[in-house]
Amino acid sequence: MFESFRRNREQMRVVPYEPGKRVVILSLAVVLGLAIVAGGYLFGRAQSGLDLRYLAALRAIDQANEVRIKELLGELIDANLSEEVSHQASQELRKTIKILHDEVAGLKEEVTFYKSLMAPSSVERGLHIQEFEVTQGERPGEFSYYLLLTQVEARRGWIQGDVRLNVLGRMALEGDEEQKDGGQKDDQLVLSLTEIAEIDAYPLKFRFRYFQDLSGMMTLPTGFTPESVVITALRRGGSATKLEQTFDWVVQSD
Repeated sequence: MFESFRRNREQMRVVPYEPGKRVVILSLAVVLGLAIVAGGYLFGRAQSGLDLRYLAALRAIDQANEVRIKELLGELIDANLSEEVSHQASQELRKTIKILHDEVAGLKEEVTFYKSLMAPSSVERGLHIQEFEVTQGERPGEFSYYLLLTQVEARRGWIQGDVRLNVLGRMALEGDEEQKDGGQKDDQLVLSLTEIAEIDAYPLKFRFRYFQDLSGMMTLPTGFTPESVVITALRRGGSATKLEQTFDWVVQSD
């Protein structure tokens, strides 16, 4: 027993009792913990502030890019509009020039025409079929015609008379020959104005001193191919004259 007590005594160590030192160590541990927590908080706050500033910078760059894109789109629209306006102005100018050229040409023709009326010495005297024109209508087979009659005399009095108009051409017909060889047979045909136009009175009447124009619409039948127009003008009265003139079928462009 004595040996056992002696062994236990050898294992025991005497430590001096210092309560102030324990308080100091505990305080240092608490302070160190608080310092670690505060440091983490401050680091996180600084990191968060850095992220917010970077995000704000990106937003500012994005807004600036949007403003620039809108400016460039506006410039592009203005450039396209300017180009379109310039193109339209150029087209309008060309049209105006063409109209002026046509007007000048028309005026020259009128001057020549009036000169022939006022100075008949160089032109054959009497009734003249001065001009005949055909223009395409709005519907297929529809045409408008224009006829100008003039009188060339040193001393002009009133003249009157009648005008007849016939269209010569070929009508495509189906016959025995078509059934044999698969071809098509054309038959020459003369169409009076009464057959292709709605008119109140025929022949057409004229009465003038210097000139008179006659115009109207005519509709050709399907399958008819016009080739020429024969106009016959008959002057009635003391100096009765008959004038006949053939014009090729030429459709004038607008």
